[in-house]
Amino acid sequence: MKINPPLLLQIISRSYLKLVQPHNLPMYCFQSRRFSHTETPTTNSIITINNASSSAVPISTSSMESHNSQKATDSTPVSKIVLYSFWQSSCSWRVRFALNLKGLSYEYRAVNLGKGEQFTPEFDKLNPLHYVPVLVDGDVVISDSYAILLYLEEKYHQRPLLPVEPQLRALNLQAASIVSSNMQPLHMLSVLKYMEERVGPEEKQLWAKFHIQKGFVALEKLLAGSAGKYATGEEVYMADVFLAPQIAVATKRFNIEMSEFPTLRKIYDSCEALPEFQASLPERQPDAAL
Repeated sequence: MKINPPLLLQIISRSYLKLVQPHNLPMYCFQSRRFSHTETPTTNSIITINNASSSAVPISTSSMESHNSQKATDSTPVSKIVLYSFWQSSCSWRVRFALNLKGLSYEYRAVNLGKGEQFTPEFDKLNPLHYVPVLVDGDVVISDSYAILLYLEEKYHQRPLLPVEPQLRALNLQAASIVSSNMQPLHMLSVLKYMEERVGPEEKQLWAKFHIQKGFVALEKLLAGSAGKYATGEEVYMADVFLAPQIAVATKRFNIEMSEFPTLRKIYDSCEALPEFQASLPERQPDAAL
């Protein structure tokens, strides 16, 4: 028997409309339901039908997982950063500068090195070497400024302190290492106090100036070809974070003349103009007046 196509289409349409009438559908189809984290939908999508509407809205399981994941992320408590610092410590200064550049708020806890507060049992648990700074971020405790800055760079990606280009990254790390390994440790308060007790106050100043100038000579040569406004171009990076406090200490505490180091002088002038650097100045810290 020959069937007229238009007539066949009409018959199918009428049958479908009769089938989808509300009294022919199970009641659970009209009840919206939220799946718990432990339940698994039986199909790849869930159809929710609103009582006031006959339209079906598909919700994919991948969208649900993304939503639940976002809710979990939003409810995760953000750890509070605590910085144990001494206002005159250049190591603490560079960490304050870095935290400001990254826009990270933190609690400042003063450790008075002059009064020996670094030797208290409480601080000994944080750093058995009895040095500042110490950074506490949740369960993480780090007691070395170089390690602190690398940690901040790894965890908090905003405002990177290391450039993407490998050669410039290496240059920043090298400059930072010269300051943290070959300069600052040789004129820290405990070393100078030891020198003064053994050989006198004049010798301790000569000792400090010799090692600072030696480091500046190396840094001037290292950065002469890469420096722009800052140590490795037009953006402030880790080399600048280490250099600026070191230069400030060298000029103000040890009377180093920076005219011999024009590249370093320019880098410092650029950093000095930054509000993040101004906020990290020793005299602006809570313990400066103590």
